[in-house]
Amino acid sequence: MNKPYIPYLWQRMEQLHRKNPVSGHTPGHKNGIFLPQLLQAAWGSTFASYDFTELDGLDNLHFSTDCIARSQQQAAEIFGAGQCFYLVNGTTAGLQASIMAACSNKTVFVPRHVHRSVYHSLLLAHAKPVYLPLELDEDTSLPLGISAETLKTYIETYPDCKNLILVNPTYQGITANNVECVQLAKAHGLTVIVDEAHGSHLHFHNDLPSSLLDAGADLVVQSWHKTLPVLTQGSALLVNKNYRGTSPEHFLSLLQTTSPSYLIMASLEAGSIYMGTDSHSHIQNALQAVYSLHSRIEKTLDTLHVLWKPEWKQDPFKLYITSNILSGAEMDEYLRMNHAIYSEMQDNHGILFILPVQTDTAWCETLYNALLSLDAHSKTQNHTIDTAPSASFYCREIPEAVYPLQDAFYTEKESVLWRDAVNRIAGQFILRYPPGIPLLVPGERITQEILDLWTAAGGSREETVTVLKGETR
Repeated sequence: MNKPYIPYLWQRMEQLHRKNPVSGHTPGHKNGIFLPQLLQAAWGSTFASYDFTELDGLDNLHFSTDCIARSQQQAAEIFGAGQCFYLVNGTTAGLQASIMAACSNKTVFVPRHVHRSVYHSLLLAHAKPVYLPLELDEDTSLPLGISAETLKTYIETYPDCKNLILVNPTYQGITANNVECVQLAKAHGLTVIVDEAHGSHLHFHNDLPSSLLDAGADLVVQSWHKTLPVLTQGSALLVNKNYRGTSPEHFLSLLQTTSPSYLIMASLEAGSIYMGTDSHSHIQNALQAVYSLHSRIEKTLDTLHVLWKPEWKQDPFKLYITSNILSGAEMDEYLRMNHAIYSEMQDNHGILFILPVQTDTAWCETLYNALLSLDAHSKTQNHTIDTAPSASFYCREIPEAVYPLQDAFYTEKESVLWRDAVNRIAGQFILRYPPGIPLLVPGERITQEILDLWTAAGGSREETVTVLKGETR
């Protein structure tokens, strides 16, 4: 029988709401009575009437001792953590706090497929990255992460580096060798920080890939809003029970807004209780529906395929559809215009959907029928697309770093056309969003290969790029 969880924060908000309080404080809509007609017509006033600030009895996110503290600790228990910190600015603040706590003025192993927010965190922490080369899939050049063998070599080469950052899973749901890497890192005394933005649900079913918190990682940051029933920007920083390093709490107080949304925090609490109470059975049913969808696509559609490889240890709720006729952008446009279906991401290889962890047969049927229509449409096209690995947006080799990240970021810059940028030094993060993974970081050399990868991914040689001023060496 499931443990009865208590909505500590929501109960206090509901108690206050029942008093029909008169607002002489922020926010300016005054508990929903002063809403613009546009919002009033769309939402009514109920939603806004719960948009509270730090009032008596509602605790304070930055100095939580009451209902928020109890809510966070309960969430920690649900997710198998020692501590849980609610994040109302998204996952970025949690990554920044974790890296500032563990890596300030220190070296840290960083795989090259981390999100740009990790690089921003390195800048804030004055951390010194040691970049780890990626394992890339031979068929697609999609990043698989790092191998345990590569990590072992780097640990032996850089014995003073005691911090590691991992991504689990990738945008495409790939976890690959991450558990082995955590185990190896912990055996050598490293602190492991994980960007688990897309893996909030992994802890709750044994048939899913492992959450790296369960594997022993120290600081794990999750975007609950990406895969759980939580409002946008609602994320969490989970601290392992065995972590003995500097607490990220102090840094969170520097980074998070001083006006946190109680609506977001209440949704975090409700989402955690949902996962602790009902999630296993819902995920079990959802997995059956998702695998059935996979099978139908493969058996009945001629031009569309599910990109799925057992060795990738993929999250099944990331549905990645490929085609050799239509690009991801073309598939996305057709589904948007004809079926009002919006994907998460498109690239040269295909189109990505994030399926709900409460996926049911009706939801799958809607998507399948749209894909059936897309399949028929693709058969009318008389062209093919390049799906070769060369069309990837990832480098197989670590780019040449002419200047350290910190130095380059604050150096004077100028703009040049991409066609004139070969041999110049990048002055900006060069990336495509989504997924927000830099091809180059400031201080690295722009080569002909980089220019080719940029154009292959849809960039133009006539666009401008920021480079270090006057620097061509």
